[in-house]
Amino acid sequence: MKNKNEAKTKIYVVCTRFFQIFIVLCLVGGFADITIPIIEYSMSAIEKKVSETQRPSVVEPGSVNDIVEKWPALSVSRMPGIEGALKEYHSAKINISADGMRSNGPLPRQDVKSTVLLLGSSPAWGYRIADHQTLSAHLERNLINTRVENYAGLAQNLRGNVLRWYSLSQNEKKPDLVIISGASTDIGLNCSAFYNIQNNRNNNHDSKNLYYNLYRKFWKGDIEKHEDFICDSELNQNLAVQQSILAVKNAVSFARQQGIPFYLVYLPTPYDGYDPNDPIMDIRNIHSHLSTKQHVFKLYHEALKEMEVPELIDLSQFLPADGTYFLDKGSHLSENGNKLIAAKISDRIRQDFPSIFD
Repeated sequence: MKNKNEAKTKIYVVCTRFFQIFIVLCLVGGFADITIPIIEYSMSAIEKKVSETQRPSVVEPGSVNDIVEKWPALSVSRMPGIEGALKEYHSAKINISADGMRSNGPLPRQDVKSTVLLLGSSPAWGYRIADHQTLSAHLERNLINTRVENYAGLAQNLRGNVLRWYSLSQNEKKPDLVIISGASTDIGLNCSAFYNIQNNRNNNHDSKNLYYNLYRKFWKGDIEKHEDFICDSELNQNLAVQQSILAVKNAVSFARQQGIPFYLVYLPTPYDGYDPNDPIMDIRNIHSHLSTKQHVFKLYHEALKEMEVPELIDLSQFLPADGTYFLDKGSHLSENGNKLIAAKISDRIRQDFPSIFD
């Protein structure tokens, strides 16, 4: 009987200790949830006051440092089969209309004779840069009497580009030319296990909960580091390439059925065989799977060339090795990079359709 009472007492003491620890953790977490935002706000206010008293740093216009630093949480529309179509939003540097078209800058073109529809993923949309710095904005400035409508989305694959074109055509939008700039998108997305855009969520706006952030930093972050790339095996590499080629075939087939001139553009990525010594971007910021990713992109690019798509504009290694153009490992380009690419695409347009765009 004595042993039984001692066991009950021990169990009671252990449970009490666990409960006390739980209460302490809740109090610490709750206190942190309250104080962390206050501390962050106070630090931000102090930094702002200090920055106002300092001479502003010189940022080269169009460079990789000339970006939108505090990226807003942009909401996406729920559309079957279409990822990353953005909802209406307005700020000093980012403006999106009610139907999801991004602005090309503060002064809309009035003298419009022709219209170009630009589709694609976040590099074409202009992630991390202002309206006037995007590929669409530079194309519009290069083409005479032409409006370029930027309907690209975030993490939007080729299937999404095609469906976006289809959905816009239902609203009687019939452009003179369509540019599908997603030829290099699928192969990158196919090798990533975590690319889906979630509605009303942005990676720059994580929870402020203390324990959640510790979990992200010390446990989940380590898991993601190893699991977010799924093209390490030869089988998965072949599957990624085949899916990307099928997406190209479907996109080209759909585009040709529309009876509207179009281009399929392969925008450059950091994985297209650039020499690691080239200053295209800081190679340390890509990640540990660089050589494997370059191999997968090479396999896909070879398969793409074998298709002999005359509408293809291949810019895989177009960027000169004289400066830094990639903002990050996601193939997002600086304004200077977009300016070079827009000039190349514009030259091709004027060559193929002089009567429309001259």
